[in-house]
Amino acid sequence: MKALPWIGFFVAPAAWFGQHLVGQAVAQAGCSAATLSWGISVRTWQITLLVVASLLILASETAAVVAFRRTRDASYASPPPVGRVRLIAIAAMTTNLIYLVIVLLDGLASIVEVGCRQ
Repeated sequence: MKALPWIGFFVAPAAWFGQHLVGQAVAQAGCSAATLSWGISVRTWQITLLVVASLLILASETAAVVAFRRTRDASYASPPPVGRVRLIAIAAMTTNLIYLVIVLLDGLASIVEVGCRQ
C-alpha cells in the first residue's frame, strides 16, 4: 500500500513529460528535410503517444483511487503514515485529471495540426 500513492502521484507527470518530449522530437524529425526518406508518420507516432500516455495516467489515477479508498477511515489530518497516504492520494487524484486533459489537448493538437510550414 505504501507504493500506491506514489505511483498515483508520479506516473502521470512522467507520462505527460514523455509524451510531450517524444512528440516534439517526432514532430521536428517529421519536418526535417533530412528525414524525409525515413518515412516517419507523425500522426501514427502522435496517436500512439497519446494512447500510451493516457493509459498510464488512467493507471496512475486508479492507483490513487485505490490508496484513497484503503484509507477511507482516516482523514488527511490523521497522524502519519495513514494521513499522509490519504493526502497524497487526494492530491494525485486531482492532478491526474489535470494531466489527462493536458495530454489529450497536446496529443489532439499534434494530430490535427499541420506542423511543417515553410
